[in-house]
Amino acid sequence: MKGTFILIGLVWANILYAQITFNGVGGLLIPPNAPNETTGITESTCSVTGIGVLGGCYAIEKVTINLLHSWDNDLGIFLVAPNGQVLELSSENGDSKENYLGTVFRDDASIFITEGFPPFSGNFKPEGRINNLVPPYSNGPALGTFTFANTFNGSNADGDWTLYISDNYSDDVGRLINWSITFNKGSAAPIVYASPDQNICTGQSTLITAIGNGNYLWSTGATTPSIIVSPTSPTTYTVTTTVPACGTASDEVVVTPYPVSASITPSSPYICPGKTVTLNANPGYTGYTWSNGKHGTNITVISAGTYTVTVTNTIGCTAVASFNLPGHPNPTISLYATDVNMCIGDCKTLQASLIGTPPFQFTWQFQVEGSAVGNSQAITVSGSSINFQVCPPPGGTGLFDVVICTLSDAFCTN
Repeated sequence: MKGTFILIGLVWANILYAQITFNGVGGLLIPPNAPNETTGITESTCSVTGIGVLGGCYAIEKVTINLLHSWDNDLGIFLVAPNGQVLELSSENGDSKENYLGTVFRDDASIFITEGFPPFSGNFKPEGRINNLVPPYSNGPALGTFTFANTFNGSNADGDWTLYISDNYSDDVGRLINWSITFNKGSAAPIVYASPDQNICTGQSTLITAIGNGNYLWSTGATTPSIIVSPTSPTTYTVTTTVPACGTASDEVVVTPYPVSASITPSSPYICPGKTVTLNANPGYTGYTWSNGKHGTNITVISAGTYTVTVTNTIGCTAVASFNLPGHPNPTISLYATDVNMCIGDCKTLQASLIGTPPFQFTWQFQVEGSAVGNSQAITVSGSSINFQVCPPPGGTGLFDVVICTLSDAFCTN
């Protein structure tokens, strides 16, 4: 049973990760007329068939080079696809040292060719700073800006590939021994990575992006690499990529909207002179900023006006609420009497005229030289005036004052 299992595993691996290598033309001088000429361009072709478009099932696994040259720094080495796309493998590396022997360029190598030393034996990432053949070769772009994958994916591999070797400096020459290009089936199997999970403010939109190969299909039905979403509740968006004959891969993004709302509840819907009102914002958020510069869930105000609060939640979403606090004046009262003289034991009718908002309530009492005489009495008035009787206490003589002790209307107390 162990032998059968191993055999099945090997067959599966060979199918999934099949490699196909094509050999280029070798035995070419560098430059072509060496040693009579010491600068020039050597081009070696490699005919590729049966691969098709790259980035599907097939991808470039590696390019292997063996060449001799007496001054490696003279050389710029490029791979040119049948459609003319260019990838810089190595340019002006190695100083005055010699040769590229057993040099393998592959995207998954651990170091760039610029980190190696002649004869550069082993696996190296292509230098990948430029994607053209025009000297001088710039070191400005970052290493690995261009790779086998991002340069040639989508290109038809069938046709003549070219190893382009430019010898730009005089005196030294060399020879291309051989080179090859290897394609694999399976290393470019479907892959897709979606954006990280996101938190947004309710009502906002956000862009989520997938990175991978193949044909995209989102759970929304979209077929583009990026989509804009604006969920009203936590929503999972799934993206699937399909590579014909290679299968599918999927990933998902959870987008969570965080609602935020603002409201103001006053301790009183209005304010009276000399009084205060507390304005309370709805609790549960991390930040509160009021239009008067105060902070916190509530503020105490002493005047009428419009007050605004901005609330902020944990991810920075904001909402604004305003409250117009109206002011009401204190009520006033005036007392009138047609005759202020009265007999002992008699009563007198007074008229009270009130200004404010009914109903009114006031209390009055007799005073003699600022001292209270008897108890105060309360009167409720539904209109703007009332007649009421005052009867001095028995035995009292002299000058009595009728004094209003308290006064209130529907809004304020004076």
